[in-house]
Amino acid sequence: MLRVIQVGVGGYGGSWLPTVMDSQRAQHVALVDLNPDHLQRAQEVTGLSQSACFSDLEQVLMTVEADALLCIVPPAHHESVIKSGLSAGLHVLSEKPIADTVQSAHRILQSVSRTDRIFMISQKARFHPWVRQFRQIVNSGQLGRISHVTHYFRAPYYSWGEFRHQMQDPLYIEMSIHHFDLLRALLGCDPVQVWSTSWNTPYSSFAGDITGLAHFVMANGWPVTYHADAISSGDMTDWYGEIRAVGETGTLTMIYPELYIARKGANHSDRQAPQEPVMEVTGPQDGQLVAFHEFLDAIEENRIPESSGQDNLKSLAMVFGAIDASRDQQIKQITDYLL
Repeated sequence: MLRVIQVGVGGYGGSWLPTVMDSQRAQHVALVDLNPDHLQRAQEVTGLSQSACFSDLEQVLMTVEADALLCIVPPAHHESVIKSGLSAGLHVLSEKPIADTVQSAHRILQSVSRTDRIFMISQKARFHPWVRQFRQIVNSGQLGRISHVTHYFRAPYYSWGEFRHQMQDPLYIEMSIHHFDLLRALLGCDPVQVWSTSWNTPYSSFAGDITGLAHFVMANGWPVTYHADAISSGDMTDWYGEIRAVGETGTLTMIYPELYIARKGANHSDRQAPQEPVMEVTGPQDGQLVAFHEFLDAIEENRIPESSGQDNLKSLAMVFGAIDASRDQQIKQITDYLL
């Protein structure tokens, strides 16, 4: 059983408590949080003793024997938590994004390079059978030549955790990082450039931009347009969003919970195209346990995991490339953020 210290047990951290327990391959040995109420609830869920609950990470690392650290804190605190775990000789699994700045992410990865520890970012969206199937179809020629890809997301996140309301770019950093990483997994390809625009709505309670549009060009030449509104007043999409890969002979479409191919045949009197079902789309949260198992497998097999910190830097580059492109209205090259 892998011995895990979980840092951050309130908010989304609460969802990780049963994930670790359900894995049947790991167990909590310590819980860390600044909020005593969060600690108490987490203690009740895990059944750990009061002596295993801490408000100070350094105290835990000096007194508790562990194998891995699970980092579930706001992005601005990732660097200090992750570096502390690595310095203590622990493998580290962190929630996305790697960090709140590209510079911080590079410093983290430099620290990782000086160890033999596994460092992985949990990107639960990519760990689903339907994602693998989507990638196989778009790259197999089943749709003929691909024209473009669209990804739309709408959600009414009027209240979304206090720290997100104080961030400068909550949409791209906190939500779009999921979608950008998902796009890389869906297409089996990385982006080379991005143009973007983002804005805050006049009725927003956020300090930073909560709506945006980003247009990527992938390494294989495919154009990908992403449009997200996280403070939508109308119908919402699922957490994945609605994704379409438009091809010469059909459009591969994901509208939760269905993945299907829409073929030619729609017209003005019958606007729905003939559909070929592909498979059912699994729920977003199902990917969290799969991601955790990938982390455990990588440790056992001493290999680089899918969504390693180094690989996930490409997804973070999409985020900050989009942010910078929006601010100065210039096309940004993704490689500039990987150096």
